[in-house]
Parts: sequence; structure tokens; C-alpha cells
Amino acid sequence: MNKAERNRRLEWVIENYSSLLYKVCFIILKNDQDTKDVLQETFITYMTKNPSFNSEEHRKAWLIKVSQNKCKEFLRFHKKHASIPLEEVEESLVITSGMNVEDKEKLRLIWNLSYNLKSVVILYYVEGYSVKETAYILHISEGAVKKRLQRARQILAELGRNYDGGLICEQV
Repeated sequence: MNKAERNRRLEWVIENYSSLLYKVCFIILKNDQDTKDVLQETFITYMTKNPSFNSEEHRKAWLIKVSQNKCKEFLRFHKKHASIPLEEVEESLVITSGMNVEDKEKLRLIWNLSYNLKSVVILYYVEGYSVKETAYILHISEGAVKKRLQRARQILAELGRNYDGGLICEQV
């Protein structure tokens, strides 16, 4: 693949996956600037590693996994990083535009889960991946996915809510 083709492919990937990856990373990091930094690092990794994929689903899964790993790395090194509560900034956020009140409430609940639970909930409920696909993307067993989903539902129920999934975010 020549340089021009590679650049076109990179532009296409950024254009087609930025919204999805932004949504995934923002839910994990809770901060617009940090999310943009992680997205940039994710696309730099994609560009420098130049991986080959069997399908677009494989590419999508790889990008999600890399972005989640970048989020995890970021959180590890910035444990004391201050974040702003969702309620204070939600009117100015692209991710909440077009959401109804019920979906915003679900986002608030997901927002407070631990990284391990949040990453499974995002893939399973928000992005609609199956248990098997979620396990593959996160490199964990299907049993671990089911257990994390169960724990997430328990925590969300303890917060006084029954969570049935189905958070809908408009693509930006």
C-alpha cells in the first residue's frame, strides 16, 4: 500500500470510528480533553502499527480494545485527576445531545461503575455486542463477561434503579 492509499485509509478510519471511540472513551474517562488525548493516541497506535484485519468488525473491535487500554493506562497514571460531574457539563457535551431524560439517567448510572464493569456494560448494552463478542474484544472469558454484567446490574439496582440496557446515543 503506497503512502497516499495509507493516508486515505487512515482518514477513512478516523472519520468512521471517531464518534464510536469518543463515546466509549468519554464514558470511561468522564472528561472531554482526556478523551480527545486518548483518541489521538489510539489513532497514532493504529497508524504506527498498521495492523491488518480480517474484516471491518475485526478493525472496529481492535480500535475499541486499544482505546479502552489507552483509557486504562491513562487512569492508572492519573488516579488523582479531577473530573467534573456529568450534571455540571452535560448541556455542553456532544455525547448527551439528542438523548432523552431516561437515557441520560442511564448514562449517569454507568458513569459511576468501575472500569472493568463499565467496559463490559458499554460493549454489551451500549454497542450491542454479544457476550461472546465482548469476551473476545476484552480478552476475557464469556463467564467473566456474564459475571461482570451481573455485578453491574446489582450495583445499578442498589442505586435504586433497574437497568435493562439499551442506552441510545446518536452518532455525531
